[in-house]
Amino acid sequence: MTGTVITDLRRRGAVDPSRVLTGPLRAIGLQWLDPGRSTEVAAEGVEHALYITAGSGTATAPDADAEAGPDAGIPLLEGTALTLPLGARTALTAGTAGLEYFHAVLAVTGLPAGAEAPGHSEAPDHPDHPDHPERPKGGEPR
Repeated sequence: MTGTVITDLRRRGAVDPSRVLTGPLRAIGLQWLDPGRSTEVAAEGVEHALYITAGSGTATAPDADAEAGPDAGIPLLEGTALTLPLGARTALTAGTAGLEYFHAVLAVTGLPAGAEAPGHSEAPDHPDHPDHPERPKGGEPR
């Protein structure tokens, strides 16, 4: 298994897959939202794949109609996968037990070399980028 790297994400929280892989993965990690907390995930210059590993919550469009009520979101339960293609955004809200999810940030092929995510000067794998899994978003990395 030359080149194989094994990481305990529950201890480390997030890893930079570019150390080992050459594909589109830019950042991967476990994220945790405390009960009732929310965070927005925006696919600006990158795409996202999330997999609910524990707890529950909802995903809603950030600009969803306020009259739709609190049950307007899509339920997120353990085992649910959520993908955000380029340009999509969603707000995640943790349920009463909190919400843990595996988060992968993927580069988008076809962007010109050196293209930046709109509104961000850092690359998505930079810790200061809002889409980096190690950056707290309404909760703490796990």
